[in-house]
Amino acid sequence: IKDNGAKKGAKIAYLYFDNPAGREGIPIIERIAKKEGYILRHFAVPSPGLEMGPQVIDITRRLKADWVVAHLFGRSPSVSIKEFQKAGFPLNRVISLVWGAGEADVEAAGWDQAQGYLGLQFSAVGRDLPVMQEIIKMYRDEGKEPPKYVGGVYYNRGVLIAAILTEGVRQGLQFGEPLTGEKVKKGYETIKNFSLGGFLPPMTVTPQDHEGGGWVRLYQVKGKEWVPATDWIRGYRDEVIKLVNEANKFAKVIKPLQ
Repeated sequence: IKDNGAKKGAKIAYLYFDNPAGREGIPIIERIAKKEGYILRHFAVPSPGLEMGPQVIDITRRLKADWVVAHLFGRSPSVSIKEFQKAGFPLNRVISLVWGAGEADVEAAGWDQAQGYLGLQFSAVGRDLPVMQEIIKMYRDEGKEPPKYVGGVYYNRGVLIAAILTEGVRQGLQFGEPLTGEKVKKGYETIKNFSLGGFLPPMTVTPQDHEGGGWVRLYQVKGKEWVPATDWIRGYRDEVIKLVNEANKFAKVIKPLQ
């Protein structure tokens, strides 16, 4: 948002599924809005998230938002796409967090209706990646055509998770057999610059950072696919870490009371 010209006073709508997961992003987006001088408004979507016409009217006509950050789940992302498109709001100003950025979300709304829609990803999308080409070759070597979902958002996330699990076990074996949970933990914490040939940013895990750096990449709907809109980025990492540290201090305070 900032890289696309947002200045102090820009109006940001945070559209979220009204459950604990949907509310989870509120503290960080509030902190960023305060830091940048943005005008931030929250718009809750109650379960099951199949109706949000009133929220979209508030966002587009009353707030007249410059940008929308959406944190929705299930069928609600597709509903939001259709409602914003119907309201004439530019979808290249709607950024979905990771759970509203799959092929199914766009298919349910209609690819033609979703052109320009933006979504964050924590793994690369598409088939033109070395590890995905290896998987496609594996299928063809077995005389099969790879399923159409190979290279898609959720398939690739599954490959990413499996690769990290495997790498953690592989690194854990350097501490000897038999393999134990503690050795696997140590193995994870020695992962350094693990990228699977560009499938993810060079991931480094440490005892202090089990997240691997917090990298994401923005993708955009063009035609009938998600295409990269940015390189790998880490937005406001210092602010995120501050909140994590504050939460850790709080957890230490309440732990004896449990």
